[in-house]
Amino acid sequence: MKKVILKCLPIIILVLYISTPGVYAQNASVINDSIFSNILNEERSIKVILPDEYKPGSSEKFEVIYLTDGEWVLDFFPYIYKFAKNENYVPPVIFVDIPNKYIGKACQRDRDFLPVHVENPVISGGADKFIGFLKNELIPYIDKTYPTNGTNSLYGHSYGGLFVMYTLLKEPELFRTYYATDPSFWWNNDFMIKLASESVGNLPSDKLLWIAGIDETFRGMGIGRMDSVLKAKAPLGLKWKIATFPNEKHNSVKLKAIYDGIKYAYSGYSKSGIKFHPMNGILLKDKPATVYLVDQYSDVSYTVDGTEPTITSPKAPQKITLSGPAQLVIKSFSTSGRYDFVTKGSFLPGETMSASVKPKKIEKGGLKYSLYSGSWDKMPDVKKMKPVHNGIADSLFNIQNLPIKTGFACVFEGFLEIKDDGYYIFATSANNGARLFLGNKLIIDANEISPAEKINSFIIPLQKGFYPIRVDYFQKETNPILHLLYMTPGSSSPIGIPNKYLYH
Repeated sequence: MKKVILKCLPIIILVLYISTPGVYAQNASVINDSIFSNILNEERSIKVILPDEYKPGSSEKFEVIYLTDGEWVLDFFPYIYKFAKNENYVPPVIFVDIPNKYIGKACQRDRDFLPVHVENPVISGGADKFIGFLKNELIPYIDKTYPTNGTNSLYGHSYGGLFVMYTLLKEPELFRTYYATDPSFWWNNDFMIKLASESVGNLPSDKLLWIAGIDETFRGMGIGRMDSVLKAKAPLGLKWKIATFPNEKHNSVKLKAIYDGIKYAYSGYSKSGIKFHPMNGILLKDKPATVYLVDQYSDVSYTVDGTEPTITSPKAPQKITLSGPAQLVIKSFSTSGRYDFVTKGSFLPGETMSASVKPKKIEKGGLKYSLYSGSWDKMPDVKKMKPVHNGIADSLFNIQNLPIKTGFACVFEGFLEIKDDGYYIFATSANNGARLFLGNKLIIDANEISPAEKINSFIIPLQKGFYPIRVDYFQKETNPILHLLYMTPGSSSPIGIPNKYLYH
């Protein structure tokens, strides 16, 4: 069968993690839109970028990130975000890009972002109106027009970062996450720092604040003074972090600050939860085995007695050694609490599976297979069915070359030769139902249709000898995918099935 791409950790790991490299297209499809604001008494243009995952007619909803200074950030914020998303750090989102208003050739960002009027700039003081525009006009319009889920974030830089902080203090419920890069907290004699000192203690506990700047401006921009206020007066439940980046300028810092900011906000996120292999199995008493986490996670704890881990439980390394049978529970703890995941693995006590001597009249080099035509939602009982095709799955076999492309079941049968005693890890990867029997024991049972390829693995102690092996697979839709392999004790290289150790 098709060769499987493996992601290996040091020493030994079985990870059938088949993926397609992400395409980092900077120029995503942009929807040009606009809305007339009665509050601002002007037409405001907006640009909307829907995620690649959006499908017309789908019921799926997405978070929204609102970007101030839209004419300057549209080229890089979505690009940075897409890079992080393709690395599985963040979920798909909708971007709403808000360009500044220009009257004549005069940019009105000072009017919209600065909270109170000062002599210079003379147009300052309209931040409350701009918040009203966001709250009462733009966000309701976006929620009505696009597939949003009600969770919103706000990004701003410099004066825009000042506005982000002002919005958090004045209308904290408007957004869940607030990103401010190199914000101008120095403005108007530390106006924002004084306001924060008075009101930050009243903020709700479910908000997340990210502030980032450069070392040279940590004090000059007032970020250090804001840091002192937050340390002294921020409520315990508020998630906040201030980061600085050396060797950057006021504008260049945005690249690193945005990337680290979204990773902080979505820390713990994984579109598929916590993955580890083997997922389940049978272990011998006092015979250790190793479980491997597929990815590196920022804050993960584990237990081996079936209880749910807490933040004080032992931290999960990438290789977890089980001393014997265990009920493994692994939990990730995210910054926001929204992406806490729990994954369980059952490693039951048992004995080494007994082998048999080499059966008579068997031939080396693959498995027999029988092909059945039909459409099922789970693997059918083929005992009373007549196959439409038979063959041998040898080293050249490819399931996509079967004479039936959709609506079929295929049963593979034969014997597996085990050369050495010890723990063996078996794995299947399929987009529809796949079951694996060894020695007449069902060790992997994934008998269901899946919208995406699923990986299952099992560890079991075996002794030298021969074992009956059977694989059931059914495919309801087109593009069948089935990968089978196993790993021998102490090996770092998986063995694909079929192979030279199989007989029919």
